[in-house]
Amino acid sequence: MALLLVVVLGSSWALLRAADTASGVPVAWPAAGLLTGLLVVVDRSSRTGVAALAGALIVVAHLLVGDAALVALGSAVSSVLGSWVAWRRLRQGLGSRPVGLVEEGDVSRLIAAATLGSAVAAAGVAGTLFLADVGNPLLAAIATFGTHAAAQLMLLPLFLEGPEFAPYAPRNERLAQVVLVLGTTIVIFGLTAAPPLVFAVMPMFGWLAFRGTLREASLLLLGVGVIATVVTTLQLGPVYALGGRYDLPAELVVGYLQLFLIDCALILLPLSVMTTQQRMSAARAQARQQTLERLVDSATGSAVLSVGSDGQVVVFNPGAEAMFGRSATDVVGGPADLLFSDAELGRHAGRLGSLPVFADLCASSVAAEEDRHLWQVRRPDGDVRALSLVVTEVLDELGARSGYLCVADDVTEREAAHAALVAALDRERAAVERLQELEQVKADFVATVSHELRTPLTSMIGYVELLEDGAVGELAAEQRAVVNRLERNGRRLLLLVEDLLLLSQIEAREMRFQPVECDLRDAARAAYDALGPLLATRHLDTVLRLPDEPVRHEGDPEQVERLVLNLIGNGVKFTPDGGRVELVVRELCDQVEVVVLDTGMGIPADEQDQLFTRFFRASTATAQAIQGTGLGLTIVQAIVERHGGRIAVSSSEGVGTTVSVSLPKRVAAEVGQSATP
Repeated sequence: MALLLVVVLGSSWALLRAADTASGVPVAWPAAGLLTGLLVVVDRSSRTGVAALAGALIVVAHLLVGDAALVALGSAVSSVLGSWVAWRRLRQGLGSRPVGLVEEGDVSRLIAAATLGSAVAAAGVAGTLFLADVGNPLLAAIATFGTHAAAQLMLLPLFLEGPEFAPYAPRNERLAQVVLVLGTTIVIFGLTAAPPLVFAVMPMFGWLAFRGTLREASLLLLGVGVIATVVTTLQLGPVYALGGRYDLPAELVVGYLQLFLIDCALILLPLSVMTTQQRMSAARAQARQQTLERLVDSATGSAVLSVGSDGQVVVFNPGAEAMFGRSATDVVGGPADLLFSDAELGRHAGRLGSLPVFADLCASSVAAEEDRHLWQVRRPDGDVRALSLVVTEVLDELGARSGYLCVADDVTEREAAHAALVAALDRERAAVERLQELEQVKADFVATVSHELRTPLTSMIGYVELLEDGAVGELAAEQRAVVNRLERNGRRLLLLVEDLLLLSQIEAREMRFQPVECDLRDAARAAYDALGPLLATRHLDTVLRLPDEPVRHEGDPEQVERLVLNLIGNGVKFTPDGGRVELVVRELCDQVEVVVLDTGMGIPADEQDQLFTRFFRASTATAQAIQGTGLGLTIVQAIVERHGGRIAVSSSEGVGTTVSVSLPKRVAAEVGQSATP
C-alpha cells in the first residue's frame, strides 16, 4: 500500500510536470486507477485514511509543479471523490461478495463505476478551474473524464478478484504476444506520426483475451498505456502530432490518447471475462460430472444403468455389475436387451403396449409416467433376481431426449418375504373365518339352549311358588326350607339363562330397544324390590335414595330395570355381611344418573380394565368362591351404550366400589335407529 501511494505521488508529479501547464490539464493517469484499487483492497478501518493521504499526495504533486493552491486542492479533492464514487458503485448490490470480474454483469458494473467516478472528477476539475480562472474548464473536463476512465478500466482489473486458470497459450506463444504487442506499440508511437495507426494495436487484445489470462492481458494493457503516455508526454508519436497538424488544444490531444486506451480496455475486458466465465462453467460442469461419476460408482447398493436413445449401454456401475452378474467392460457399448430374457421383455411390452425392445420400453415407461416396476433378471450363474427398476429420461443441452437412466434395487429377498407374508396372511384369514364360524355356531347353540331352558325353568319356579303358597297342602318347616332353596336356585338359574340370551342378542346386534318416556324411580324401585328375597337372607345395611319428584327420561324401561338390577345385585353379592349398599337416583341438567355404592371387597387396580370383558371375574371374587357368571357388567355396558350414556367405575380393594351410570334424557335419533333391530 505504501509503495502504491508513492507511485501515486511520483506519477502525478512526473506527468503534471511534463504536461502543458498553460492549459491547466490535471493529468490523473494512473493515479485515479491506483487510488480506486487501494479503496477496493484495504480494510474498512483504513479506507478513509488512505483516501485522505492519497489526496494530500496529489496536492503535493500539484504544488511541486507550481500550480496554485486552489487548483491543487480542487484537483486533488475531485480525483479522490471520483475514485470514492467509483468504489462505492463497484460495491453496490454485492452484499458480502468481494468485488471481482467473475459473474455476469461484473464488466458492466466496472464500466458503470468508471463512468460515474470519472464524471464526478471531471465536474470537480471543471468547477475548480472555473473558480481559479485557469484554462478552459470544458476542455479540462473532457480530458479529466478520459484520464480517469482510462485509469479505472486499465488498472482496476489488477485489484479485483477472479479465478486463476492456466492460459490456453503455451509459454512460447505468450512470450510472442508480449513481444508483438509491446513492440508494435513502440514502433507505432515512436517511429510514426500517423494517428490512425494507433488502432492497429487493438485487435491484438482479442488474441490476448482468448489465449491468455485476464491478469496477463491487463498487465500488457498497462504496458501499452505506459508506452503511449510516455512517448506522447515526450512530444513524440502520432497522438502528439495531432496537436500540430490540426491545431488542437492540449486537452483534446490528451482526450484522444485516453480514448485509445479506453477502446483497448473495452475490447479486452468483456472478451477476457467471457472466456473466464466459459472456463468456469466448463470447470463446474467437469466437477459435476466427476461428482456424478463418483456417486454412481459408489452406489454399490443400487444398479445404475444408462442407455442411449439407440438402446446401447453407456453407464454400468459396480452396483449393476453385482446385480446382473456381468462386468461393465462386457456390457458398455452393447445393447441393453441382452441383460433381460425375451420373455421378460415381452411381458413388459404387453403391459406397456410397445415393442419388446428395452429402449422402446423405456420410452413407453417415461411417457406413461410410471413409478417402479419389478423386472426378473437371470444372471449368468443361473440365479434369478427381482429388481425394482425406475426409468427417467436424459436430456441434452438443447432439451432433446438423449437416452434413459435406469436405477434398480435388488428386492429379491423382500419379494420372497412379501410372498411368505401374503401366504401367512391367507392362512390367518382362513383361520379367522373358521373361528368366526365356530363363534357363530357357539352363539347359536347358547341362544338355542338358553331359549329351550327358560320355558321349563319358568314352569318349575311356578310350581315351587304353588308349593310355597300351600296349594297342595301346608308344608312343614323343613319342607318349606327345601322349597325356598329350590326357588332361589331356580331363579338364579333363570337369571343366568336370561343373561346368556341377552348376551347372544347383544353380539348379534339384535337386542330389543323400544325407548319411551318413563320415570327412572320406577325402574330403581322395581330392581330394589326384586332383590327382596336375597336381602332377607343377608345382614346388610341397604339404602334406596330416590328424589321426591319424577325423574323423567327416554329409555327402554325393561332394559333400564335390568341395568339397575345387575348393578345393585353386584353390590349385594360382593359386600360381606355387616357392610352397606346404597342405590341413588338423581337428575342432572340434561342427564339422569344411577349410582350404586358398596363397602364390599373392591376390585384390584390391575384388573379394573377388564371389568367389561365377557365372563371376567375378579380374583377377589374367585378367591372367596362367590357365585357369578361374569356377564353382569358386560350387559350393563351394552345397555348404557344403546341409550347413548356413559358408565364409570371407581374401586379400591378392601374399601368398596362405586358405579355411576349417566343416561341422556332424550335418546339421539341415530342411537335409537341403530339400536332398533
